[in-house]
Amino acid sequence: MKKLIFLLLSFIFMACGNETKEESKSVGDTKKVVTVAQATKPKTLDPPLANQVDSMRVARQIFNTLLAVDDNGELIPEVAEKWEFENPKSILFTIRKGIKFHNGAELTVEDVAFSVERMREKAGTRILLEKISGVEIVDDSHVRILLSSEFSPVLYNLTLSLCGIINKEDTLKRGESEIAVKPNGTGPFKLTYWNSGDILKFEPFEESFMGKPNIDELVFKVIPEGNNRLIALETGEVDIAYNLNPSDAKFVEENKDLVLVNKPSMRTEYLGFNLEKEPLNQKEFRQAVNIVLDRKGVLAAVYDNAGEPATSMVSPNMIGGKPTGDITLKPEKAKEIIANLKNIPSKMRIMTDATPTNIQTAQIIQANLKELGIDLAIESVEWGTYLEKSALGEHELILGGWFPGTNDSDIVLYPLYHTNARGAAGNRSFYSNPEYDKLAEQGRMETDIEKRAEIYREAQAILEEDLPIIPILRKNELIGMRKNISGFIFRPNGHHVLTKIEKN
Repeated sequence: MKKLIFLLLSFIFMACGNETKEESKSVGDTKKVVTVAQATKPKTLDPPLANQVDSMRVARQIFNTLLAVDDNGELIPEVAEKWEFENPKSILFTIRKGIKFHNGAELTVEDVAFSVERMREKAGTRILLEKISGVEIVDDSHVRILLSSEFSPVLYNLTLSLCGIINKEDTLKRGESEIAVKPNGTGPFKLTYWNSGDILKFEPFEESFMGKPNIDELVFKVIPEGNNRLIALETGEVDIAYNLNPSDAKFVEENKDLVLVNKPSMRTEYLGFNLEKEPLNQKEFRQAVNIVLDRKGVLAAVYDNAGEPATSMVSPNMIGGKPTGDITLKPEKAKEIIANLKNIPSKMRIMTDATPTNIQTAQIIQANLKELGIDLAIESVEWGTYLEKSALGEHELILGGWFPGTNDSDIVLYPLYHTNARGAAGNRSFYSNPEYDKLAEQGRMETDIEKRAEIYREAQAILEEDLPIIPILRKNELIGMRKNISGFIFRPNGHHVLTKIEKN
């Protein structure tokens, strides 16, 4: 309690010291304003470049995609009211009429074609849509997407907020740097204020084809520290707080004015190895680490058991998903394996970002590797440096996480492991296995769901043997909410729906 009071006083002091004219609220303001707190600010609001979860959460409110997914993960119409495979390499989309952009322009097939072609060129979407060979405008209601080969995941990939449809004329006129900070979408909320700082404000878009949201203003507020997000929630400074610390969940549960959302997410935390370096390129070494890595210990100590251990990066509810495998600790066997290997150094480095949970996880792994006679130094870097260094292979061990945006396993198994995805595209272990690559490619071409599932299970069996990265756990997403908030729609991929939200 003393710690909470101290943090509360600190937070109030900081809030008073940093208050701006834009943030201040007049007494008696009766506007229905819903404020959402998250850990980081968007890097950009240009859809194909917004490939960070907190950026995608915001972009989802501004943009619409050709298709979406419902509560059961099934494809549903959005900008496209219908779609059909004319043949395995051609998909015809019927574009909904009457959709308006925030600047008043009507969405056309030109905008759709321009957006898809642009997605094919941008880093955040290139690998997702690499099998798209072209886009054709058929008439003023239809767009045809052509594929270079059969590519089953394409429809699910197009549901990601990265694939938001933008206005061609406006983009060409204002330039990409402008739309990154002053986006023009068709979504239910229109950006009214962002100085590229920690506050973003939105008003409901009156002409949204999805229907006007029933609040007066939506605010995203960046509060990096989990403790401070909790305090802001408790004091009513915010109405919804994303990604609460596991240790803070009990305070939400004990508060009669708050509600805790504690649900499994699709994000999997992992320990990765740079296979271009000794001894990390030895499969036996990675297998030894796997059987001393204390998944249950990490889950209990760092996440207060809000999640489950993982032995695959593919979630059990995804296509080809499997139950958790053996996580029994076998330190004596691990020591025996290490004793039979050559060139095992006494010191290694693990790189992570500065997230407290990741630092704590790295410390547990540090203790685990000590059992193998290895001193593991923890290298904590800021997010941009983390991405840059790991893409260039400047790491040894690495602590990371993967948050698939859809239920299709391809979004895990191709970018994380395929030879063509080494480096910035996702495969930061620089893993390359022709047998595995073949299965990953077959999965992309197979249209029968059961056959695809079997292919992906075969691919996972190879990964369980090779262990280029070791899955650690799937954590629950912890969201705190004021009790007067309703209509919040949880999504396990983190792209929560705020269109129906109300404040009573």
